[in-house]
Amino acid sequence: MSPRFETARFHVESGPESLFTRVRHILSAPVQLKAHGTHVTERLQQRDAPVDELTRLDPESWELVSAEVRTDTGKWVKSTWRVRADERDWWVVVGLGNALVTVIDVDPWRRGRGAGVITTGPLYALVDAVNTELMRG
Repeated sequence: MSPRFETARFHVESGPESLFTRVRHILSAPVQLKAHGTHVTERLQQRDAPVDELTRLDPESWELVSAEVRTDTGKWVKSTWRVRADERDWWVVVGLGNALVTVIDVDPWRRGRGAGVITTGPLYALVDAVNTELMRG
């Protein structure tokens, strides 16, 4: 099943800053993530994940890594956060409505700055403009 829309990934270190300001604004307080659906349930079990710790988003102690946006609107749809739990480093992907999308146990040195990250260009400018406007709203 393909997604209903295309997405693009941006990294916290390369911006745009307005996008990450918006993500931090939306996810500014600790929240219980909803872990529903076959995919996320299977990933939690397969990876022997500490469910209680990984479903309690704490933006004060978790590190924001990246955000994905819709390429047609420039609006945020999910973000990836790094957290240390159960003596492992985890990326926790959080979608709209506080939904837990997936969890990935990662090596401590991984930073998520892969080839797919958008750092310049028209989409970068669109995302910056859209999120700047949303934060004014």
